[in-house]
Amino acid sequence: MASEFRYRRVVLTVRGGGLPAPAFRLAAELAHWLELELEGVFLEDEALLALAGHPFAREFSLLGHTWQALDPKRMLEDFRLTAEQTQRLLADAASSLGMASAFSVQRGDLAALAERFLASDILVTVPSAPPAPAESLFRCAAAMMLIPPRPRAAPGPIAAVPDGIGLATATALARRSGETLLLIQPGESEAAPVDLPPDRVRRRRVPTNDAEAIAHAVRAANARLLVIERAAVPNDPAALATACGVPVLIVGDGAEEKASTG
Repeated sequence: MASEFRYRRVVLTVRGGGLPAPAFRLAAELAHWLELELEGVFLEDEALLALAGHPFAREFSLLGHTWQALDPKRMLEDFRLTAEQTQRLLADAASSLGMASAFSVQRGDLAALAERFLASDILVTVPSAPPAPAESLFRCAAAMMLIPPRPRAAPGPIAAVPDGIGLATATALARRSGETLLLIQPGESEAAPVDLPPDRVRRRRVPTNDAEAIAHAVRAANARLLVIERAAVPNDPAALATACGVPVLIVGDGAEEKASTG
């Protein structure tokens, strides 16, 4: 499977606040279904650490309802604890599927980290507000899976806006997961042929190829995942994931060629 799509690994990226628990299972399932390596990267926020070094920097304590100085030592300890929890949750998710996982801690910012990923990677993250990090990630070479803050993590169809490698990837995911494939077809687009038994394929027409129409079709079908070509993604990919309520796997846009030469 990995050679078919030229993907090598799924990389789950985690920042200081951690991730919702379902994100670890979702990343592990994706790696399992596509037969890829699974890695986790905890990112220590370099800009936040630099800010903590300034005497004027303050943070609001929810426990004491007071403002207090940002303490670099306390921040590093918080990072260490979150990293340990992240490694444990990822290892547990992988183990439950009979997989191994790798883990590392790096320091920097997510946009800079994303530049080091290749088209052979699938980057998994939960976009935060404001949406700037997601926009930066959208320009990197890697494919990506954006997980909404409160993802629906339950069985359901694999949805796809069918085109090129997006259709091939969604078909492979449906076949390996045992789920039905839901093809969301905008406007009068032709029905794409699918290498699955007819009873494993559903089709749903939507009037336009915009985020609202796609998200409505995903929610109505109780889909567990949406696969979409990068060129077909609306302007705000993070908003699409939030509207769908399930992970959005974004593939394509020359990733195959970059992977073969990078």
